[in-house]
Amino acid sequence: MSLPDDVLEKHRSIAADVIPEDEYGHLVGGEWVESSSGETQATTDATTGEALARFQSGTPEDVDRAVEAAQDAYDGSWGEKTPQQRAQLLHEIADELEAQKTRIARLDSLEVGKPNKHSLFVDTTIVVDQFRHFASLARTADEGRVPPSGDDKLIHTRQEPYGVIGCISAWNFPAMFVAWKLGPALAAGNSVVYKPSSRAVLSTLEIAKIVDRILPPGALNVVTGAGSVVGDAITGHEGISKVSLTGGTGAGQAAMRNAAEHIHPVSLELGGKSPNIVFSDADLDEAVEGTLVSIFFNQGQQCTAGSRLFLHEDVREAFMERFAARVEELTVGDPLSPLTDIGPMVDADHRDDVQAYVDGARESGATALLEKAVPDELADAPFVTPTVFGDVADDDTISCEEVFGPVLSTFEFSTQEEAVERANDTEYGLAAGVWTSDLNTAHEVSRDLEAGMVWVNTYNDMFEPAPYGGYKQSGIGRELAVEAMAAYQQTKTVKMSFGDIPNLG
Repeated sequence: MSLPDDVLEKHRSIAADVIPEDEYGHLVGGEWVESSSGETQATTDATTGEALARFQSGTPEDVDRAVEAAQDAYDGSWGEKTPQQRAQLLHEIADELEAQKTRIARLDSLEVGKPNKHSLFVDTTIVVDQFRHFASLARTADEGRVPPSGDDKLIHTRQEPYGVIGCISAWNFPAMFVAWKLGPALAAGNSVVYKPSSRAVLSTLEIAKIVDRILPPGALNVVTGAGSVVGDAITGHEGISKVSLTGGTGAGQAAMRNAAEHIHPVSLELGGKSPNIVFSDADLDEAVEGTLVSIFFNQGQQCTAGSRLFLHEDVREAFMERFAARVEELTVGDPLSPLTDIGPMVDADHRDDVQAYVDGARESGATALLEKAVPDELADAPFVTPTVFGDVADDDTISCEEVFGPVLSTFEFSTQEEAVERANDTEYGLAAGVWTSDLNTAHEVSRDLEAGMVWVNTYNDMFEPAPYGGYKQSGIGRELAVEAMAAYQQTKTVKMSFGDIPNLG
């Protein structure tokens, strides 16, 4: 690693300070246990490539143990909690997470490469808020309604948990996804078997320690390991009543196939190829700032990345001039530095995947309009040069496939109808951005875009608990809000008769 010696020493010192374990076990029934395989693997520092700690390589047998422990908790100590008691415990988790925000944020910066100022002031802020939000909803989690009926009947519904939920998360926002899934699943009264991505396990395991100290044993269980082994065992397990997965399209398809054997419902938050549209009447300074966030936040390693930028022909030149100036001001560097805006890719393999898209775009005739240089001292780290392309066709590979890196394709448009049609010309439908000062344009375009989340004059704003999820191949279901509670509950209808009963005549 070619970081300056003083920077590298500080980087390693922070890593040693925030990681208390050399080796982590699975969390099963309140105990930290070894895998039945006896095998472990290393999680690595995104910047240096050095090993940070070891974790268990899980097996289907480990998943069996975790499901059994989760079922025991659901049938006993956790399932017996009232909604009010669940709410209080979730608030206690949020309090402890609030106290641990700095350490958890650094764990994600180390493993994923995300700038620490982002992981601290965005990711972990949302983590705490999600637990508090679902703690408040937990108090009325079982509440149903009374449909109208005659005087001789009483009909009421009640919301009930599924039982054991299998949760599988991605590596790009490890801590945040824990809150997105555990918050509503636990608030609804379920127990959980959770699998983090093998690329980023530390914040999940450290959060699991906090949750396990506060909740009854077995309410949360964590099994680490390969998606093809542990993930498949979870999604196809007879004892898991509902699956929630965040990941790529292939992982979502595999989860649906596996869950289909037992007709278990599945919630999926998958990829995106999101359009970001700047109209001629937009505030260009705000649009520039929002576009920076849309593509460079988390190095573009985000499903909502606004990787297709549509610029109205009247403002393209002015926008790009301002955008180039702001890109030049960004700092590429060590993610633990408070000055860094763009860090490395999660690892060298992902760097190579993203770089292949960049190289392929050049070979297809795209022009690199902007390239933000990576400092020489970071040449050995898995950075991808933040790149903005022009001369890109709508059907080019880089226009159609999710790159998952700091790579932006720009397009010019003339009319509102053209912008919407081209924006919707994708198999994905997760998010979209619209920049305009005209209320009619904002209303019409947000209505016509085929996306589960449309931001108008902002981007990647996820601080309020509004429903989040995708259209088309971007997923099934919603997270982050009251709608997420419904995904972790079943509706039971009870009809009581006080008069004549149905008969055959």
